[in-house]
Amino acid sequence: MKTIKVDCVDDFFKQIEKYQKDTWWKFRGQADSDWNLIPKAGRDNHGKYKDEDMFNAWKRRAKSLIDKNYNSDWDYLAIAQHTGLPTRLLDWSHNPLIAAFFACNECNEKDGALFAFHSDNKLIKIDEYSPFEIATVGLFRPDVSHLRLGNQIGYFTIHGKPNRCFNEKNCGGQLEKIIINKSIKEEIIFKLNHFGINYLHIFPDLEGLSRHLCWFSEKYDYWVGHNIDDLNLIITKPNNGS
Repeated sequence: MKTIKVDCVDDFFKQIEKYQKDTWWKFRGQADSDWNLIPKAGRDNHGKYKDEDMFNAWKRRAKSLIDKNYNSDWDYLAIAQHTGLPTRLLDWSHNPLIAAFFACNECNEKDGALFAFHSDNKLIKIDEYSPFEIATVGLFRPDVSHLRLGNQIGYFTIHGKPNRCFNEKNCGGQLEKIIINKSIKEEIIFKLNHFGINYLHIFPDLEGLSRHLCWFSEKYDYWVGHNIDDLNLIITKPNNGS
């Protein structure tokens, strides 16, 4: 796998420019560059139950909590993935800035990584297979059944064997890795926020709103004006005696 390391914010943005003329590149960010590309259902702490059984149990109960009924397990599986269920899906985005956010938004003591994946097999024909009939690895584009999927311009790889590490030998395409020096992760997050890529955009719900405001207040001293313009609020420091 082609791997480079960037130590400068400008160099990072320069590196991702090379992908912009080919729309088949998809991107994933991980906050620790040493983490493997393994779906949540395949990780050690989720291996006690078959992910298909867990999904079916989730779906039986989730239907009463979802406003729309879907005909395809692909739609339900995408919603399950984006609401925290361990599945055999791995999240990717059409937008490298979304991936950069996930590479830099936590674990500041570790280098982050942005992965770029180009599928040679293109998209799975989801009308011909169920998610649990895919034996190897494939890329699919979900319907926008959830606001998070829409704002994140989400794609997924689905892994027939969830515990097998996704790598250049089995990905069915090209896989590249940009390691982001831990020293520039916070500055990348500030720049992404300036571009409108932040918790509020990526998680367009109450959780995202709360996380965005918490982040803004924690980084209070970064801005000159201390102003949350989009919410028409001013955050002010308490008096020392209060």
